[in-house]
Amino acid sequence: MGGVSNTDTVVSVRPVKRENLPAGIAAELRGKILRGELQPGARLPGHRELAAMYAVSVGSIREAISMLISAHLVETRAGRGTFVVDGDSAPHAELPGPPLSRQQVEELVEARELIESELAELAAKRASSEQIAALEGAVERMEAAAGNPLDYPDADVEFHLLLAEAAGNRYLLRAMNDIRVLLKQDMELGAEAAIRRFGDLHISVEDHRRLVEAVAGRDPERARTTLAGIVRRNRDFVLGLYAMAPVGP
Repeated sequence: MGGVSNTDTVVSVRPVKRENLPAGIAAELRGKILRGELQPGARLPGHRELAAMYAVSVGSIREAISMLISAHLVETRAGRGTFVVDGDSAPHAELPGPPLSRQQVEELVEARELIESELAELAAKRASSEQIAALEGAVERMEAAAGNPLDYPDADVEFHLLLAEAAGNRYLLRAMNDIRVLLKQDMELGAEAAIRRFGDLHISVEDHRRLVEAVAGRDPERARTTLAGIVRRNRDFVLGLYAMAPVGP
């Protein structure tokens, strides 16, 4: 972690609804990390300072930080504080990897359908109003990046991790973080293919918007079906790219 300053990172905050405070604080900090507002290696303010900033108890902050630790987004260092993970310390950091093979894409789709369909159904049953608002915000960031194949996948990954958090199951959330690198690669390929075909990614944005509506409407079956459609459409886009690729020797 050479070169990392010991100065606490300045964190701007917005009011968090009183319902499910730790999850709301964790969702806001997660978004800042995924959007790069909190850089790898940055130290967060102390628990008491964060508690004062959010006008909550230190216990709520501890619980929110625990959620981020479980998601492999931050780590605590004895006597030093809480830091955003970087490539040297994060077991699931988004480091560049080799391109996905067609077989890997097929297996990833199978995993996503099994895991994320369940997450969507659970989120429709359990998501707090704060978590639903976080999902709506993620969709707006996807909308803003709909014409940009470089920025869109980051917003897409953020959405699906927020959905996993809203499901309220720490082990399914960890499973999503375990495939985070592959998930982003898959979404990058899907974004490239969709823009080639449609010119932008608004078709994907609308699918995600319908998914949030299903979660907000407490409709588990619609949420599951909509999520499955999102995954399968991305699969079709990605495999379309492989179909266009030249056959090797």
